[in-house]
This record gives sequence, C-alpha cells and structure tokens, in this order.
Amino acid sequence: MLIAALLALAAPGPTDEKAAVQAAVDAFIAAINSGDAAELDRLTHDDGAAFIQGYVKGREGLRRRTTRESVERMKTSTSRNTERYWNPTILVHRDIAHFWAPYSFDVDGKRSHCGIDSFNLARIDGKWILTNNAWTVEPPENCAALGEPKP
Repeated sequence: MLIAALLALAAPGPTDEKAAVQAAVDAFIAAINSGDAAELDRLTHDDGAAFIQGYVKGREGLRRRTTRESVERMKTSTSRNTERYWNPTILVHRDIAHFWAPYSFDVDGKRSHCGIDSFNLARIDGKWILTNNAWTVEPPENCAALGEPKP
C-alpha cells in the first residue's frame, strides 16, 4: 500500500505533462529562431508533414511540405527568423498531445505574418516530438486581432 502511494506521488501529473509538451514546442521554436536545422530534425518525426493555410496575397490556399523539406529549407536559408507564441492551449492524453496558439513571425526584424500554430506531438521513447504541424499565414495587419501581447 505504501509503495502504491509513493508511485502515485512520483507519477507525472497533467501539469507536468503539459509542461513537458510546452518544453518540446519551445525547443522547436528555438530551433526555428536560431536556424538550427539539425535541432529541428531531432525534434520532429521523419514521416511528419506541415500544412500551411495562407491568407496573404501570393500565398493563398493550402500548401503541404514534409518534415524533410522543412529541414532542408532551413539549411539553405540566410534569413533571421523570429517566431513567438502566446496563450497556448495544450491537450495531453497518454502519449499524444496537441499544442494550439496564436503566433507572430518576423523575418530579418520585420513582421512577415502571424496566425495560429497547431502542432501534434507524440511521446516516443519517453520524449515528446512534433509529428505533424499546421499553421495559418495571416497578413501583419491581422496580428492585433490575435491578441498579440506587447514585447
């Protein structure tokens, strides 16, 4: 009985799980912001894909790219990207999770776009990784409507 009680205390709770998912997303965003393609590759599933729903002139509609393509794009990029999110919603059930948050994206210090990030994660070998990603690409003038906090 004492052992069962101690195991229950040691088991990660929902808050711990959400914090672990958020830490995985934070590492993913840090890899984007630092241009670290190797880290991006490590944090994503090889068979993953991204779906991008564009609302910016010239980038309208739904596009798809594989995780491989995202990593390769980062390897050749010369831009300095800065993504940040706020007010995330994180859902966790066993070994799957979902992260949803408004975000802004700057390229070389200038606002490129903003939107909603929607990331699926799976816990594989005890580690959370991003499996599939989706996001909207909204024009900069829509960012205030997403509740972006002041820097």
